[in-house]
Amino acid sequence: MNEETALIRVKQLPQIEERLRDFKEAVLQRTEEARSLICTEETIAAVKRYRSDLRKAFDELEDQRKQVKAAIFAPYNSFEVVYKECVADAFKSADADLKRKIDDTENAIKGRCEAELREYFDELCAAHGLDWLTFERAGVRVDMASARQKTPTKLREQLKGFVDSVDMDCEAIANTLYADEVMTEYKRCLRYSEAVAAVQARHQRMEQERAALEARAAQRATEAEVVRKVETIVPPTVQPEKLTTTFTVTDTRERLVALREWDEGK
Repeated sequence: MNEETALIRVKQLPQIEERLRDFKEAVLQRTEEARSLICTEETIAAVKRYRSDLRKAFDELEDQRKQVKAAIFAPYNSFEVVYKECVADAFKSADADLKRKIDDTENAIKGRCEAELREYFDELCAAHGLDWLTFERAGVRVDMASARQKTPTKLREQLKGFVDSVDMDCEAIANTLYADEVMTEYKRCLRYSEAVAAVQARHQRMEQERAALEARAAQRATEAEVVRKVETIVPPTVQPEKLTTTFTVTDTRERLVALREWDEGK
């Protein structure tokens, strides 16, 4: 860019760099002196004072730097406001307007192309008896290059290949064990091997559960038969009947007292 003809150019900047370069030697001398200090129990107070003075000097320079920065940025910030108002806003607004128009036009072109592809897809599905299949599952994405073509050959071939593949899978499923169940799984995943494996695994689990139930039933029957045979060989023990009775004894007082004490002591 030619600075003489440029609309925007920097005409004046503070002459600070040269002064900083002149000051550099003094800074290096002072910091090197700080590095050379030896800190011991006897000198620690002096080292602390030197460090405090060093930090104070640096803080003063930092304040000056911040003031310079603010002074430099103040006119730039003012300039930026004017630049935004006079230039940037107009350019950005025009760019956004053009982008919207371009997007609307391209979306309309791609929309027409997609509508034609959907119609072609429905015809393919009807020819193969696959009315349950949807356009979205084909994974076709209409780009501008294809949409601009009179006939989007590549995308049509992609759709035809997809429908033909599904039709071949359905024919294979028709000759598969548990065809109805496999078809249900296939409609979910559109992968023949996965659908067959899912149905086989389910029937394997069902068979295992059935075998386990039969084994438990056979075990219970065996246990019941063993109990029946044992009861046949060794009949249940009959418990003797227990009876209660009272009786009257006639005897002398001494003997009756002795009999009562004996009865109570049992």
